[in-house]
Amino acid sequence: MKKILALLLLVCFVAVPFSSAFAEDEKCGDFTIEELALKLEDHSLLVYQKGQITFQDEHGIQPLLIQIKRKGLKNAIAVDKVIGKAAALLMVYGKIKQVHTNIIAKDAIPVFEKYKVEYSYNEVVDYIQNNKKDGLCPMEQKVLNVNSPKKAYKIFAKKK
Repeated sequence: MKKILALLLLVCFVAVPFSSAFAEDEKCGDFTIEELALKLEDHSLLVYQKGQITFQDEHGIQPLLIQIKRKGLKNAIAVDKVIGKAAALLMVYGKIKQVHTNIIAKDAIPVFEKYKVEYSYNEVVDYIQNNKKDGLCPMEQKVLNVNSPKKAYKIFAKKK
């Protein structure tokens, strides 16, 4: 719970270091941090943009695609559970400002650094696994040789 509170405070108070101590009754928009922490446990993505907080529940990169199509990510701050290269490229395409994740893949880091997106994480992994845990995530496979955020978006935004 403490990590989630710190993540939410990162989202609410952009300039505050992640490791700082915070009061649990501080506000972020219309919610207390405790209320947001409880909401985040049931969601896959939190986006703070223009004073509003949006939650997404879908699996994989779908929450990012939905957010980009509905409201965009320009100058937003996001908390996502897992970020690989595919998610990083989509976030950059959406012009995200800052990101925090529990798990980040090694190949997502250079994407954020190249496009000067502020990022933080709890753990680095070699790659994002597929659901069976026996290989690379299929979304990551699609962007193995892709370095353009626009090209990545075109790959994933295609209608099925």
